[in-house]
Order: sequence, then structure tokens, then C-alpha cells
Amino acid sequence: MKKISPNQNKSSPFSRIMRKGQEKTNYKARCGKLLMLMSEEDHQRIAKLISKWLAQDEANR
Repeated sequence: MKKISPNQNKSSPFSRIMRKGQEKTNYKARCGKLLMLMSEEDHQRIAKLISKWLAQDEANR
């Protein structure tokens, strides 16, 4: 039987770019967790704003 992906250990180009970027910026898991926490709050604010716009759009129709 033929293997579908013979190079399973080879990382994708995107993974290599991300790894290089993390090395350059001196990425640490603690900072990553903080950024994720902050971005989740931003997502909630953005979602509320979009829902407000949609409600206004429905009211104007």
C-alpha cells in the first residue's frame, strides 16, 4: 500500500516562517498566553460592535 504523505516529519513553509519569527522576537509562552487573553477580549468587543451595526441596519430597513 502506498503512503499518502511520505514526508510526515517535514514542517510546512508556514511553520518554518512562524518558528523563525518566534526566534527573532524572543517569544515566550507566558507572553503568548497574555496576548491570547487580550485578543479574546478584543474579539468579544468586535462581535458586540458588529451585532450593534446589524441591529441598526435591520432597524433602518
